[in-house]
Formats: sequence, structure tokens, C-alpha cells
Amino acid sequence: MKNKFLLVLLIFMSLNAWTNAQRHEIGISLGQPNLIADIGKTNFIQFKADGANTPISIGMLYRYNLNNRQSLRFNLSYNKVFFDDNEASEGYRIDRKLSGTNDIIEASLLFEYYFFDINNIQKFASSPYIFAGLGVFTHKNPKYAINYQLIKNADGTYKPPMNSSDFESSIEKSTSTKLDVSIPFGIGYKFKFNYNWLLGFEIGARYTTQNNLDYSNLADKNFTSNIDPRLLQQGNLSSSIQEEINKRNSDIKESYQTGNTFKSNDWYLVWGVNLTYTFGRPPCLCN
Repeated sequence: MKNKFLLVLLIFMSLNAWTNAQRHEIGISLGQPNLIADIGKTNFIQFKADGANTPISIGMLYRYNLNNRQSLRFNLSYNKVFFDDNEASEGYRIDRKLSGTNDIIEASLLFEYYFFDINNIQKFASSPYIFAGLGVFTHKNPKYAINYQLIKNADGTYKPPMNSSDFESSIEKSTSTKLDVSIPFGIGYKFKFNYNWLLGFEIGARYTTQNNLDYSNLADKNFTSNIDPRLLQQGNLSSSIQEEINKRNSDIKESYQTGNTFKSNDWYLVWGVNLTYTFGRPPCLCN
């Protein structure tokens, strides 16, 4: 009898958990991202199909329906963005001919508001909606090592410098991953069909706390200097060699400052569609 009672209790708890879980939606998203920064085209919305250089945004989403018009949504998405001065309309950007790509992985929590009831049990429904929230994202962050070394003779031995600029310099690039914060917001329109399926079309902007998604505003910490100790052991030349190294460092860093360093942060927009599946009883009508 005790075992039967526990079995009935377990079944009841499972059913109760199932009905509570019927507020949920899970789904996928697909679209295109567009970076608005200091390099490349500055259109807010654009469609681009260019083979391997086609921007793409793919993701997964989970939605918790609070009531018939309000929802909380968690997004996880991967965004491949491209930026190319050849596509810009400004003459100075076209002449500059800079380009690149970045990978943005975003996690965000959004609040959605629907203008019409759509989270109820009904075969067909539709509604425009707005959303806003908070997100975090990772992106590529370039690092540059500036190496200074003595010049080699033909036989492989090192040639002592004859003047302050008689030594070699080279740059090695590497990439790290950086975490930043974004503020996503936007608009959309969602259709419900066949009771449980929902198709949404939306455009969302992301204001970021970063001004280097296009690598146009590198900070001093993005650069390191590796100096051969023998360069600074050249007697009377040591101080002038150090001055030349400082000058080269300054020139190299300035060459990477192509954007408006202190004026505005970068944005990226994502337009696309999302398809979700919802199941069971709708949320309550409470507001």
C-alpha cells in the first residue's frame, strides 16, 4: 500500500510539473548580422549573399510566457560579421581599403511585449511585439607583438648597429577572446499556426560597450614590445636606440587607430526569423 501511495504521488508530481512546464517555448533562429563601426558600410539593415563572405547569425532560444502578452526570452547565438571599406559610400573609407571579419557569440535575456493575445490556445494568431534586455558577448581581440632585434650578417652573426636606427623590427599578430556587455532591443512580428508552432520575424539592435569590433581602435594593452637586450648595450648608442624604439612603437600604434577612438561605441544589428514550438496549457490571463 505504501509503495502504491508513493507511485501515485510521483505520478501526480510529474503531471503537475508537466502542466507548469506548458508555458515554455524552445526554438531556433536564423538571420544576418550587420556591424556598424568605423570600417565598412554603415547601413543599419542590409542583405548580403557573397559565398564564404556571407554574414550569418544562427542561434537557439528559450521563451517563458508570463501571460498572454508578456514573455521572457533567453537567446544564445553565433554571429559572423564582415566589414569592408570597398562597400562604404564615404570616399575616405573607399580610399582606405580596410576590411576584416569578427566572430560574436552572444547570450542575452530579453523581455517581450505583444500587442495582441498570442500565448493562448488558438490555432492561428499573430501580433507585433517589442523587446529589450541585457546581453553579454565574446569577440575576437587582436594582439600585436613588436619585436626588435639586431641585423644578421651573411654568415649568420649579428651586426653591431652603426647608428640609432640600424636594427630590425617585425610584428607578430595573435588573437584572444574578450567579453563585453550589450544592450539589445528591437521589434518583430510573430505568427502562431497549428496551435503549437510560432514563426517570428524581427530586427534587433545591439548597443555595445566596445569600440573595437572592427579592430580600428586598439589600446596600448593590445601591443607588447620584445627588445633584444643586446640593443640596449651599445654604449653611447643605447639612449638613442631606446628613443628610436619608442618612436617606432608610437608610429605602429597610431597606424592601427583608424576610428573615432573616444566618440562612439560600435553597434551590430541582427535581422532574421525564429521558429519555436510551444506545448500544453497557456499561461494565466494575469497582467
